[in-house]
Amino acid sequence: MRNATIAFIILVVGSIIFRASAFTVSPAEQVVLTQFGDPKATVTDPGLHFRTPFVQEVNRLEKRLLPWDGDPENMPTKDKKRIFIDVWARWRIVEPMTFFKRVRTVNRAISILDDLIDSAVRDVVASSNLIECVRTTNDPLQYEIEEFQVDQARTQEHVSLGRQKLEEQMLSQVNAANLPASYGIEVADVHIKRVNYVKNVRDRVYDRMISERTRIAKLFESEAEEERNRIIGSTRKELDDIEGDREQRSAEIRGEADAAVIKIYAEAIGQDLEFFEFLRLLDAYDKTLRSPARLILSTDNEFLKLLRGPTHHAE
Repeated sequence: MRNATIAFIILVVGSIIFRASAFTVSPAEQVVLTQFGDPKATVTDPGLHFRTPFVQEVNRLEKRLLPWDGDPENMPTKDKKRIFIDVWARWRIVEPMTFFKRVRTVNRAISILDDLIDSAVRDVVASSNLIECVRTTNDPLQYEIEEFQVDQARTQEHVSLGRQKLEEQMLSQVNAANLPASYGIEVADVHIKRVNYVKNVRDRVYDRMISERTRIAKLFESEAEEERNRIIGSTRKELDDIEGDREQRSAEIRGEADAAVIKIYAEAIGQDLEFFEFLRLLDAYDKTLRSPARLILSTDNEFLKLLRGPTHHAE
């Protein structure tokens, strides 16, 4: 019984010691072991590791890339244009022991990078024209209007380095401070996130953009008016052609009808000339006798032959 109790105590103490001495390191982190606050060793390999229990302390540091994002800074370019430039970067801890001794925390490292990166950005931007911060190539800009395309090709500024080369210069200038040896960190890349004019310059740029858009709108309106006039002219020409064809066809139909009437009239006269003359004379009587005018005719006038009676008519 006593042996079992001793074994149990030894097992419990051993378990406590094991738990106090063993620690794990993930692939995304690295460890600095300190003894009473004094750095003693580093562990960068992932897996299970051991320390002196109750004496050494595990301080975990990030192994992955960490972000740095500065505030937009107001600075002039080489061509005397003031801009706000916003830059971001990524960095990592490459010397954990140096980092722990010189920097200790991520916030402290970011504060150091603020000064270094801002200084590098100012130096590079001040020695470059604005176009270098904005564009990377000299490829022509694409415009909706050919006229503006020609104007832009004539006035477009030439890019000698470009945005990507400026970012490389910024990175090179930051790393020239020998950060691994000084602070145990390394800047992996620096990128320009945003470039913007200061307010007074921005207002002038917006005015120029509005003027250009207005010019494009007027050009579109002119082209639309030209197209409208062309369509109206074409439509009127078609209507005139249709109207002319209609009048010509109408005249042809009327002519054909008149010819048919004349033909029928002639055929009717040829078949019964005496009857036709009788109808014509009756029509003349109707129009004459209903008229308020007075006619003075002799009794033997040819016009009154029907009124003289059948005997006279027969004669």
